[in-house]
Amino acid sequence: MITNHESLYWTAGDDWQIDATLLDENGDPFNLNGATIKWALMNSAFQKVLDESDVTISVIDPLEGTCSILIPAAETSALAAGRYADVIRIVIGGITSTLSYGLIFVAPDPWAQEPLGAVQFPPLHVVA
Repeated sequence: MITNHESLYWTAGDDWQIDATLLDENGDPFNLNGATIKWALMNSAFQKVLDESDVTISVIDPLEGTCSILIPAAETSALAAGRYADVIRIVIGGITSTLSYGLIFVAPDPWAQEPLGAVQFPPLHVVA
């Protein structure tokens, strides 16, 4: 059963953590014992910009279907400001199921910009 999480609002350059409860087709917690959990972040053109190789995924309680996805600041800092979508998929017993989808709005990393003193202004022309 695909669930849509509430829209998330984060800043590029920060660590992000997604805590998820994955549900089966009956709305009950999915048993994650033996499951491979995949995660991806897609840009507004639905191109994958991050995936499970860029993050740390931990199963918190396999019988309750809970997991945590940590996206480190080193990965988020390269993201442009804008709208993204994330998706969680599991593979278990040869069956692949997409279980969660949602929007993530990213603000720019304020520390990735050049410092104000580095801005070059044209010389002033004084009219006499």
